[in-house]
Amino acid sequence: MIDRLPNYYRKSKTVKDFYSAVQTILDKVSEDISDEDKRLFITTTDSFLLHEKDVGLSEITADNETKRARVIARLQGNNLLTKSELEQLILMYDRTGCTITEDYKNYTVAVKFSGRKGVPYNFEQIKSAVDEVKPAHLQVNYEFQSNTWSEVQKKLGTWGNAKIFTWGGVKDYDGRTWLYVENNEVYLRENGANAYVVFKDNKPYAHFL
Repeated sequence: MIDRLPNYYRKSKTVKDFYSAVQTILDKVSEDISDEDKRLFITTTDSFLLHEKDVGLSEITADNETKRARVIARLQGNNLLTKSELEQLILMYDRTGCTITEDYKNYTVAVKFSGRKGVPYNFEQIKSAVDEVKPAHLQVNYEFQSNTWSEVQKKLGTWGNAKIFTWGGVKDYDGRTWLYVENNEVYLRENGANAYVVFKDNKPYAHFL
């Protein structure tokens, strides 16, 4: 703004200080408007209470990605009918993916979590989301993969390393170091992870799901 003033005003310290203060306020207002815009959209918000109320969902204690996926699933409407729609819904909650087998004759669907070992940490949220959108006559069965003894030994290196696990824990051990990456920041985290560690030329990298 100061560039539009006559030259003798632009040289004034008082005028410069005034416009600097005004610019700081305008920048803050612009930032606040940008933050508010993000809250209006479910894909960018970090505040979910109003979005959940708008679609008739109760508030839950969960990570942001689970809450986001839950609202999006409700917005997409009831009566999911296709295999691909069900796959996409589950993928929003568990990015390792799944395999779906349909049995039309018996009105059942088998969902196998084929991209991971064990039960997803947010399985109850996945199950609730599917129940909310599936036709009432359709039964959904869930299948999980467990480690074999040889896989356990390969992933842990020695049986001594298994001492920190129960058998239920070790048979579901994925063998991957799970990460959550956001804004170039990397966190060790399985719940809501969006990547895991891989090594290339003996250097660690984040492999996104």
